[in-house]
Amino acid sequence: MFGQTPESHDRSPGRSFARSVNLADWLRDRSPGVAERWAEGLRGGGGSWEGEAETVLQPFCRGLVSFLPGMLTPLRTDIVPLWTECAELYGSVAARRGLSAGEVIDEFQLLREVILRMMFEQPPAGPGRALPFREVLLLNRALDIGVTQASVGHTDLLFFSLLHGSGSPPPLGRREIEEVSGQIRALQTEQQRIVRHAARVQPR
Repeated sequence: MFGQTPESHDRSPGRSFARSVNLADWLRDRSPGVAERWAEGLRGGGGSWEGEAETVLQPFCRGLVSFLPGMLTPLRTDIVPLWTECAELYGSVAARRGLSAGEVIDEFQLLREVILRMMFEQPPAGPGRALPFREVLLLNRALDIGVTQASVGHTDLLFFSLLHGSGSPPPLGRREIEEVSGQIRALQTEQQRIVRHAARVQPR
């Protein structure tokens, strides 16, 4: 599906960063649109985002999508834990919304579909140029991690509820919504700190 250039085998940090800029910048520029399309798709998938839960729909979509560009750069090692934690949080909220494990996976997989559709509508590479194969793989791996960790967050909350005898997790209330929103903001703030620090120490 995607072409591979000989330079894709060059794993040196400088060359890797130079190649990743194209796809990372493309995704960064379109992050608001990706997040909005994902949110629209989730709203259209059923009524589980109604009520209090809808308050965190946009923050989740914007927050999760904002981590993806950094996952295609040398900052990936620092961004992965933030992406993982946010995906787990998404899964735990899905359990409180009454979703099954399969439904959680479907919701997160929708993000991959949204990105792929946009890549075909607005190709990152110019005419006659192939997409950077290594960065496409990194993007797919990041999405795979997100799907897995969302499932883990969902399963862990269900297990915790069963262990403590409640049988099912309590629905989202105003206090829980505020806590979730605060966690998403804290993760985004940490990402911004990482990016600023990298910009300061990067050789000129």
